[in-house]
Amino acid sequence: MKSLVLYSSVTGNTEKVAKRIAEVSRRKGHDVAIVKIDDETNVDLLAYDLVFLGSAVHQWLPTNMLMNYVKRMLKTYFTSSVVVPCCPIRPGKYAVCFCTYSGPHTGVSEAIPATKWMRAFLEHVGFTVLEEWHTVGEFKNREENSTKGRLGNIKGRPDEHDLAEIEDRVIGILNALKLCDFSL
Repeated sequence: MKSLVLYSSVTGNTEKVAKRIAEVSRRKGHDVAIVKIDDETNVDLLAYDLVFLGSAVHQWLPTNMLMNYVKRMLKTYFTSSVVVPCCPIRPGKYAVCFCTYSGPHTGVSEAIPATKWMRAFLEHVGFTVLEEWHTVGEFKNREENSTKGRLGNIKGRPDEHDLAEIEDRVIGILNALKLCDFSL
């Protein structure tokens, strides 16, 4: 299975998660590309069977870098008629959305809109989105948001416990997909 881990990270939290996803996927025998989004990123998601799309959360949404990538790709996908009315589900195309967030004001509810936004994009392209993952990450620019927020003291996160949870989730997804018949 050809997999892609495509992500935007500002402070390194999302990058930790992305690297763990790629590491576990490789260990399980998958051909994995890992790409940190920049202004020039132009990766065709349809070249992959499994896409992990991730971002840091900023004001309830993915980063501007990720959103600009999505807008560029949507333009391409609309022009080439990939995105059409009643977007067809593409057999053998699966995805997981993931994010890191600090949630200092209202907790995980600050992260959910970001993964829903990414999910909507992936579904427009025809991917079956299997899960949405929300991982706590330290708010690195303002200590009080990492120590006095809704989630309590989140300094140092994502930590090894968080990354072990990501590892278990990746293994679960890969095991579930092994049971699928990709020839359908």
